[in-house]
Amino acid sequence: MKAIAIGVVMAMAMSGVSTSVAAAAEPNAALKQLIADANKEGRIELQWGAGNMGGSEGGASFEKAMNQKFGTDIRIRWTPGPSQPEVASAVIVSNAAGQAPPTDAYLGTTSYLVLLSGKNVLKTVDWHGLMPERIDPGMVEANGAAVRIFTTLPGGIIYNVNLAPKPPTSLADLLKPEWKGKLASTPYAASFDLLGADDVWGRERTLDYARALSQQIAGVIRCTDGERVASGEFVAFAMDCTGRDWVTYQKKGAPINHVVPSDFAAQRYYYLGIPKNSVHPNAATLFALFVLTPEGQSIMWTLDHFDLHSFPDSGMHGVVQAYVDRGMKFKEFSIDWARKHPDIDAVETEAAKILTKR
Repeated sequence: MKAIAIGVVMAMAMSGVSTSVAAAAEPNAALKQLIADANKEGRIELQWGAGNMGGSEGGASFEKAMNQKFGTDIRIRWTPGPSQPEVASAVIVSNAAGQAPPTDAYLGTTSYLVLLSGKNVLKTVDWHGLMPERIDPGMVEANGAAVRIFTTLPGGIIYNVNLAPKPPTSLADLLKPEWKGKLASTPYAASFDLLGADDVWGRERTLDYARALSQQIAGVIRCTDGERVASGEFVAFAMDCTGRDWVTYQKKGAPINHVVPSDFAAQRYYYLGIPKNSVHPNAATLFALFVLTPEGQSIMWTLDHFDLHSFPDSGMHGVVQAYVDRGMKFKEFSIDWARKHPDIDAVETEAAKILTKR
């Protein structure tokens, strides 16, 4: 990652652009107005799962760095929340009742942004216009209701490096006889919804795979239960949720690693959207913009091991590029893609029944 950062700095220097000026670009008129309005609101209420964006530590880090960057005095109060669908449901119900939502900014993946934008409960924001030097139009989805903030690589394989000196490199590898009784999967069939789409494997092939995998696995665990692979209870685990849940264990010295399967290279995003009935909409919008600055992305990478791969100086850019250099081609699963595939949840539900033998 140092090489990437140095390359960016050298390129800017060769073009005659001052790195200090680029790092502190003067806000345009629209952003200046947003900063002023956000500062008047003075606070942000956020609610999502403790495992997302650093939890309480992330809230404190974002608050300090955001205020420093924009010259504001905005307090961020983060409250541990339930799952994405429950928060999404609360946002919809509160909007219908004309009440304040549980969070000023909604954090979620494609399917829940499809739901919220479809219900027309999120504000339309000119994200590119507010920060054109940083936010490419391709990062903005759902007609401005959602902006990408970090990249995930779902559907991967996590394995114990000591017990699997020759790790699987594809989902097909997991069906080989030598893996029988050594694997775990999830009780909720993570990533099978994507796999089951008609432009990926399709429903029948995916369910056939689920049936075959159910005969190989020795149990089901959550995506966050990487310690059970690190301990050797299971030699490998597939498919995972984000492609990054294993990093925390590895950084602590656990013998664990991850591979994107050659027969299913998936690329998905997390988004931020602002509920229309948000109590602090300007401050929440400024928060989302800050998350996409180099400083905000750095905080996410440090705390959660995620950032947005489309930024050349990001950590995920290096992760994705390493696979691309080996000839792998990722399929992007966007909000627009999810809208065109409304039946994928049914595949996931059916696959979950198969894996749990219900």
